Amino acid sequence: MKLKDKFTRQETLELAGATSNQLQYLERLELIQPSRITKNRKKPLVFYTWEQILEIRAVRDLRNQNVSLQTVRKIIQFLDDSKIDNNLRDKLLVAVDEDVFWVNQDWSDFGEQMTRISALVVASKKNNNIGQYTLIVIPALKEIVEQVWEIAQQSKVINLEEFKKRAKAKPVNIPQLC
Repeated sequence: MKLKDKFTRQETLELAGATSNQLQYLERLELIQPSRITKNRKKPLVFYTWEQILEIRAVRDLRNQNVSLQTVRKIIQFLDDSKIDNNLRDKLLVAVDEDVFWVNQDWSDFGEQMTRISALVVASKKNNNIGQYTLIVIPALKEIVEQVWEIAQQSKVINLEEFKKRAKAKPVNIPQLC
């Protein structure tokens, strides 16, 4: 990927809605590995790809649903061990209490705005977990892309014309940008 297609650290912070410490932590955990240019520089220039920005937002959305980074690492490890693409940005993940489920089905019949699903537990091994749960679903990839485009449009840091050239996906519900 060419350098002109990548995003600076400052742009990534803005588009991903992350802090500098969060980016450093994701890199330390080896969840996100940015590119670095160190040629004739004391401090390297750091660049992120479009896919990494979406991945950072997916991790952030999981964290906003009180999913620990340890659990995020377990999800990625499970996907790796199962020889499944370990990107979170394109997975339908459902958090229930401290458990996270990956739903690998076509749920198109439920509509595009599915963000909360009610499930009724009718039996359990100990019969003490019977009841209704609200399943919280992190946004679909389409929604994450739209969020990033909205931020780019409103940002004073992002050059919108340059962003349009580098973004790999176009938003569906923001026609004035396309």
